[in-house]
Amino acid sequence: MSNRIIKYLLALTCAAVLFGCETLVDDLDLSKLPKTESKLVVECYLSPQSEEIIVKVTESQKLFGPASYEPTYIKNASVTLSGAAGQIQIPYNDSSFSYRIPAGSFKIEAGKKYDLVVSDVSRTVKATCTVPENQVTFKRYTVDTVYDYPWKGDTSMTFKASWNDIKGEKNVYSLRGYFEVLETNGYSYNSSTGQVVVNRRLNKRVYNNENYLITDTNLDGITFDSPVYDVSLRSSMLGNIEQNGQWQYIWSNPKLNKIQFEVLNLDENYYKFSKSMKDGGNNDNPFVEPALVYTNIEGGLGCFGAYNATIVTVKP
Repeated sequence: MSNRIIKYLLALTCAAVLFGCETLVDDLDLSKLPKTESKLVVECYLSPQSEEIIVKVTESQKLFGPASYEPTYIKNASVTLSGAAGQIQIPYNDSSFSYRIPAGSFKIEAGKKYDLVVSDVSRTVKATCTVPENQVTFKRYTVDTVYDYPWKGDTSMTFKASWNDIKGEKNVYSLRGYFEVLETNGYSYNSSTGQVVVNRRLNKRVYNNENYLITDTNLDGITFDSPVYDVSLRSSMLGNIEQNGQWQYIWSNPKLNKIQFEVLNLDENYYKFSKSMKDGGNNDNPFVEPALVYTNIEGGLGCFGAYNATIVTVKP
């Protein structure tokens, strides 16, 4: 058989495969696909230390159909939180796209069980959680100044803390906090008087390690150390003004005002949900098995969890 005939047969085979695939797609009967409905998605975390009780309610997207990365907020739901002290209806807040009340409106206590019921016109979901009873005890913390970091001539502040594990029980911890920095973020200049007024404000540089999960499995009672957190206090030039042939430069001139660090003792729901979200973040790795996102919302998706936080505030 000549090379010319072989090439001709190969071309025919490839064409048949391509047209066959196109036919399969074109002939797909959408009515035969499984019927799926969107579900309510609820996310709420209770803590005795929180200043507000916040419940986020959205809905999932259907498996088949157009997809969007924008959440669909449910604004007309009935959200009821109940516990040993009674129950409360939580109203919707338009500015935050969530249901929320001040913590003083409904007291959250360590060791207590709470129920959450969310319903809209056609769907009702519910969940239960118990706030962890105990908090960790801080052992020590260090605050240091580092020069020429991250660049030559720059200054940074670092923070590291240690805490004692709660003995005799299974615990999972998560970390979060922030550096509060006072800095210039703007200025005004009155050309007639030559007066320069700078605007100084407090900004939070958040370091969020809620996906940094620490378990005390086989480590009961030991001392845990946090990672080293750092904040750059590099001064940036915001502008310059000429006065009588002289230039005045306006710098951000940041100063560290406060450090807040929190260790969260998580309940099982919060831990399993956080872990599944963390595992799901590895889906781009072809060698990692797909992970289902944990939920304890009956009839829906999401997480109703709790934590008991120990907070340390440092003013350098």
